[in-house]
Amino acid sequence: MTNFKLHKKFGEIKIFNYDRFEDNRGYFSEIYVKDMVREHLADFKIEQINFSMTNKNVARGLHLQINPPMGKMMRLVKGKAILFAFDCRRTNSEIKKIHYFEVNKDSNTIVWAPYYFARGFISLEDETLIEYLCTSKYNKDGEYAIKFFDQDLDHPYHDNYKLSEKDMNAMSVRDWFSLNIDL
Repeated sequence: MTNFKLHKKFGEIKIFNYDRFEDNRGYFSEIYVKDMVREHLADFKIEQINFSMTNKNVARGLHLQINPPMGKMMRLVKGKAILFAFDCRRTNSEIKKIHYFEVNKDSNTIVWAPYYFARGFISLEDETLIEYLCTSKYNKDGEYAIKFFDQDLDHPYHDNYKLSEKDMNAMSVRDWFSLNIDL
């Protein structure tokens, strides 16, 4: 029997957990089991795996790719972070709800969100490692960036984190919804 399982659902966001089998040699985990994932995400297939190392007090995102659509499973490998998912469909244009989940090396958690969620994270420790299982290949021309610390996003984190130039120049939530992209 596998140790990979669906733990919680928040609408279309799904949180999977896996067990860690430890002994004096270290530990072992099954971090992806196709049949278990397909039971909850019928069309999920990995097209690209991304990996990042991020230092403390850095925010990455919020990014979404709609051409081709890129859903993401994000897994913390090392460190501590807060993972974010913002629903970019017009049905969220009034609510502007953003989901966030604090994870650490002991969480054994993978967070899935479909392609119409902008994803990002804040690193809370140096050398935080994040792995992304992506449903399509990266296409710069199909990607959008939304301001992480936009005043219209309802989360308790403020803009005292380091950002890339791309993320500093990202569009506001209002600008995103003004594009009227139907997802």
